[in-house]
Formats: sequence, structure tokens, C-alpha cells
Amino acid sequence: MCGRFALTEDWSQIIEYFGITASQYAIPPRYNIAPSQRIPAVITGPDGERRIGPLSWGLIPQAWVNENPKVKPINARVEGLRKNTAFRRLVERRRCLIPASGYFEWHQATKQPHYIRVKSRPVFAFAGFYDTWKGSDGQKISTCTIITCAPNARMRHIHDRMPVILRDRQDERFWLDRSVTDLNELLTVIGPYPEDDMYWYQVDKLVGNVNNDSEKCVEEIK
Repeated sequence: MCGRFALTEDWSQIIEYFGITASQYAIPPRYNIAPSQRIPAVITGPDGERRIGPLSWGLIPQAWVNENPKVKPINARVEGLRKNTAFRRLVERRRCLIPASGYFEWHQATKQPHYIRVKSRPVFAFAGFYDTWKGSDGQKISTCTIITCAPNARMRHIHDRMPVILRDRQDERFWLDRSVTDLNELLTVIGPYPEDDMYWYQVDKLVGNVNNDSEKCVEEIK
């Protein structure tokens, strides 16, 4: 699963990496981003330009509006995208990139948190999808989720799931391409990130408290 991540790079670097031409939205460095919080997401607008703005982490599809859902999925298993009608429609039509500098995972046996990063890039993108609609009170509801998959061989000793990290700029462009609407075609870029381009280290258990959001959350402990 992916239940915590960080976005610690300078905002101008994030804007440049994701090719955002203009945006009034910005956030300071975040060291412990948690579910239900508003997080940055990149989409392609109808005009073809990339846009960045906040979405609440925990998906509420409009299709569920009459079901009053108590569960707001922060993750969506890639294996279930074909079976879940609401998820499938959103993957086909409303995909997003979720910028990150790294993410946290707790060892299943020891509960020790690890901070996991990509070697080749200071910033990368999770594959996500979203929905946005207006409730009966007229309030706009904009939410998202992160897709997860089976882990690569090296990550398997920490956890049995991992978030889908898009491999390169080409895959990121493909994921945001509004002209692509075939699920089978989209799933060709979804899978475990190459293990040779990942590294991780242990961090303090203070990251387990969502109120802690400082550089200490991403500092290595010996």
C-alpha cells in the first residue's frame, strides 16, 4: 500500500519537472503527507496544457454519491481496476500524476518505517486517478487515489504492495494523454518500478503521527 509520502523539493523545481506553464497554486515542502489531506496533482486540461492543483487524498467517485461511502480508498489495486466499474471509468477518463520525493512503508513484521526514494530523480510521479463533482449543497468534491501493484523483488521483504511509480517522462505523458481511453493500453505502463533505481533507509517512528511534519521524518536513523 501507500499511506504516507513526502514532497520536499523546491516548488519551482516541481513545476519545472512536470511542465506546468502557469499556476497560482503552491505548497511548502511536506515531510509527512497523510490520507484525507489535500495533495498536489497534475492533470491535462481540455486545452492540452498541464495543470496542477489540490485534490483530497481518498477517492469518492460521483458514482458512489447515493451510497454515502464510509470508506474513501487512498489506494486502488491494479488487479481490481477491470472489475470495479467506477474505478475503470475514472482510469479511462480522469487520470493524474501525484508528485512525490519519496514514500514511507512500514516493515510488515517489525513495523519499522522506511523512507523509499528513486535514485535517478529527486521528484517522481505516482500513477493516480481522480473524480471531481458538486454535491447537493453545491460544494465541489475533488478526490483522488494512488494505484498500487505487486512489489519488485527487493521491495518484497518490506511489504507485499508498492505504489505505481511511472518509469519516465514518456510514461508520464502517456498517462496524462486524454486521447488514450483503452484500459488495456493504459495498463501497459503500470507495474513495479525497477528495483535498481530505488533505495531506502530506516526513519524514526515519529512519522507514524500525522501531526509530525518536519525534516526529521525523512532523516535516516542508524
